[in-house]
Order: sequence, then structure tokens, then C-alpha cells
Amino acid sequence: MLGTLLVGALVGMAASFTHPSGRMIGWIGAPVLGAAGALAAFYGGRALHLFTDGQMVAWVATIAGASLLVGVWGLVKAQR
Repeated sequence: MLGTLLVGALVGMAASFTHPSGRMIGWIGAPVLGAAGALAAFYGGRALHLFTDGQMVAWVATIAGASLLVGVWGLVKAQR
């Protein structure tokens, strides 16, 4: 779980820096959203029996979930 949180936080920061709309998320929000997206993707995939612990697809889902949540948040915030 700690690895998932750490990867999510790092991917969240990277996604906030590379977001096409510019830097829409702050220093605290990006790792928090990244970690939340990583946890949601990891545990959601496990609940749907898409993968088990230790499979490579779990890490791919973690990275994708973190970057998607930060990206969607940046798009929603840009429209306000």
C-alpha cells in the first residue's frame, strides 16, 4: 500500500507538470489526487478481479489511475 501511495504521489506531481492546460493543481493537491487515483485504480481492479497482488498490470493501473484523476481534475478546474 505504501508503494501504491508513493507511486501515485510521484505520478500526480509529474502529471500536474505536464498537463496541457498548464499548472492547474497546487503542490499539495497533485500528490493527494495522484495517490487517491492510484488507490482507486488498484483496489478497484482488485475488486473486479482484473489482477492480483504482484502482477505488472497492477502497477500499470496504478499509474494510469493517478494520471487520469489529476488530468480530469485539471480539465474540470480549467472550465470553472
